[in-house]
Amino acid sequence: MKKSILLTLSILFCISLNSQRGANAEYWVSFTYLPKKGMVEEFEKAVADKTAKYNATEEDAIFAFQIMTGGGQGAYQRWVVRKDRSFFDQDNAEELKYWNENVDPYIADKSGQKIWQMLKGASHGWDEAGTPVKYYVQNTVVVKRGKNQEFIKVHRRIKQLMSETEYTGNRALFKLNSGGNNQTFMVINGFDSHATSFSNNLPEGTNFANAYNEKFGENAWQEDWSAASEAIEMWGSSVVKMMYRPDLSSQL
Repeated sequence: MKKSILLTLSILFCISLNSQRGANAEYWVSFTYLPKKGMVEEFEKAVADKTAKYNATEEDAIFAFQIMTGGGQGAYQRWVVRKDRSFFDQDNAEELKYWNENVDPYIADKSGQKIWQMLKGASHGWDEAGTPVKYYVQNTVVVKRGKNQEFIKVHRRIKQLMSETEYTGNRALFKLNSGGNNQTFMVINGFDSHATSFSNNLPEGTNFANAYNEKFGENAWQEDWSAASEAIEMWGSSVVKMMYRPDLSSQL
């Protein structure tokens, strides 16, 4: 009887896990590296050589970014984007061996692999693959357990309103699936210039908050943001800005 109960619980756990991940989920994988002092040039050359050797196609492409602000300034992020679950069954032993022998000696600190799931229902302007823009801003938070929906609600509504008003900018919400606290969420938006001005089709004189209240109810903007803020356990140490480094990325 005890074995039967344990087997049933195990099956239910697996079903729940697969359901949460979703057969059509889209995964993005990040790595963060801090080069050794005085070895930035050697690190960058080794990364560029490795990327040219192993990441020359759309299927195995990797995009590199340099962190410009915050406590991680001077570090680099490398991203593998838009993957399904089958990606994680690939054998990358040869590529990893090359990295460990040729790039790792120049690294002072690294994050390890982090697997993020893009929450498409809360993301706008990230539907099509393309060349990254020049700058990205990341804001990372840890959400209290049991409060995910309170946090996500405002982001889903923002995506809905951005789509309906044909907002020309972009905004994506990711949830950490593996590689750290799985209550971690990250909001990312990108732009090509600090002077960039995105547009929408809101009536003249109507701002986004007013349009949000008109669509979702009086005071919805303030109430939804308050609920999202109260759901947060811990904010990231800072908002991080990154610059795209095409010279260290796949040349597609």
